[in-house]
Amino acid sequence: MESEQSQDRMQAVLRLPAARRYAYFLQRVAESGEVWGLDGEGWALALDDSGRDVLPLWPAPEFAAMCATRLWSGFQPRAIKLQELLENVLPQLEEEGMPVGIFFTPEGQGHPISAGELIEALRSASGPLA
Repeated sequence: MESEQSQDRMQAVLRLPAARRYAYFLQRVAESGEVWGLDGEGWALALDDSGRDVLPLWPAPEFAAMCATRLWSGFQPRAIKLQELLENVLPQLEEEGMPVGIFFTPEGQGHPISAGELIEALRSASGPLA
């Protein structure tokens, strides 16, 4: 029964508009102290509307695993600690001009944001320790 409820909750979250999933992402990451990407032979990337690479990130491994299909088939969820994300990953992405795609769904919809904007949002959501 618990698994059924968590599946229902996951589906409800996935049905939220991208901006609401983004707010859920910020809250969940602030609580857990980690984000999740998909890793195969390197990180899974998507393309934005302009054809630029985007790094997709999720708030929990279950959501990332649901997206490990088609081009990302065979990729596995991999955690990134919030501190590593804020101090290394996002600053490097910002330098390269690569945006981040927050909380893609199996249908491919995500919330695009610049790495710099995500740094500020996560610091605000996580409080003074981030």
